Amino acid sequence: MSKYLHLSKNLRENILAILAGSYTHDQLNRLIAVSHTLANSFLASKTTAGTLSGTYGLSTSDLAYDCIADLFQKDADGNYIQLLSYFKGLSLTAAKDEEILAYLRRLVFSKVNQGIYRLYSEADPSLAKIIRNVKIAVNILKNYNEVERFGEACIVPCACDTLENYPIIDRDLLEQKFAALTTGYELVPELMAKLSLYLREQNEHCRVIPIVTVAILFRSIYNCRQDLPNQVVMEDAELVASDTSATIKNVCEDIKNKNQIKYVEKGKVSKDMFEKYFIVLEEELCEIFTGKDGHNFSLYESLKKLSPDLTKEDYKKSHRNKIEYLLKQANKETVRRLKEN
Repeated sequence: MSKYLHLSKNLRENILAILAGSYTHDQLNRLIAVSHTLANSFLASKTTAGTLSGTYGLSTSDLAYDCIADLFQKDADGNYIQLLSYFKGLSLTAAKDEEILAYLRRLVFSKVNQGIYRLYSEADPSLAKIIRNVKIAVNILKNYNEVERFGEACIVPCACDTLENYPIIDRDLLEQKFAALTTGYELVPELMAKLSLYLREQNEHCRVIPIVTVAILFRSIYNCRQDLPNQVVMEDAELVASDTSATIKNVCEDIKNKNQIKYVEKGKVSKDMFEKYFIVLEEELCEIFTGKDGHNFSLYESLKKLSPDLTKEDYKKSHRNKIEYLLKQANKETVRRLKEN
């Protein structure tokens, strides 16, 4: 952090002026320059920056500007909405200069990491799929902790010594060691399990690994297969299905939480039946979005499996309108999120 301290000069005044909308062009340009310096330095420390620079034909400095550009976009009222959202919860007037710089540094590093994922997604869609599915596997399997190390999103196996003071394992060495433990046909969750076991059993290197490094490692494992075209097709299909199923699960959970008060707390449906609605809805959406058309899916028959005493008449009278309305919400939100991905 000490190498950045010179950047804190007038930082408090410049940020407060920008948040208040009373800034000068010099103050805005100074904040952009400080943010760019932080982003450029962070990118220069990443091995991935060289790959992205070569792909896009841009210097590290240009990539840094690309990553922080969103921070300086204004809304219809002329406010820098992302800066406002981030800093409004922080007490800048009471903070020390180095603390304010640390706040900005955290924000900029986060934008750089987001920018790297976005640029990879644009330049290398297959790697972007693996990155997403590594994240999904972490969230679902719960066998890794997500941590930030030197501003980079990383993972480390749960319930073990991180060995953070040990040297980082060289990527080529990691690939050589890990490839011997795989067949090249495993799906991402299987590879994650094998990587966890490998990291736990070795005691010579740091067990904290950047998510991008993990994705590149897995992709290299797949690319080593001689039957690459068929393997890539199979893997892409599995990745898409896994990604889609996770999106549907998150959508159903969000829609359930959003409608809890309206249906359960106001007594329109019991809590138990409301939970069953969303088991059925998740099943229906998976039928629609992961390779089947869902045409023959029956909400009533699926709900009846969970509530054997449910009659057709009771379903029509008390449940059909509710569950179909919730399905419409969930379907619309699923489409939106899948398009974003």
